[in-house]
Amino acid sequence: MKKDLALRPVDFTSSFLSCEKDLEAILRKLFIESQPYSDDLKRLLVINTKDCLDNKTSVVYKNAIKDMSLAKLRE
Repeated sequence: MKKDLALRPVDFTSSFLSCEKDLEAILRKLFIESQPYSDDLKRLLVINTKDCLDNKTSVVYKNAIKDMSLAKLRE
């Protein structure tokens, strides 16, 4: 299968000019549109404690995740 993919002519229509737009679409899909999983992913990135996934009822953790926007995640 790898050989078939390597020999197949590929027409890439992406350029470095669209890289920023593509990155925005990928981040939006990961952190916003995949709802039950996006909150877990945000917890792993934002909250640096061992119980970030276990303690889902904590008000402090919920507020930190709710206030985290896509722009803040990129920073």
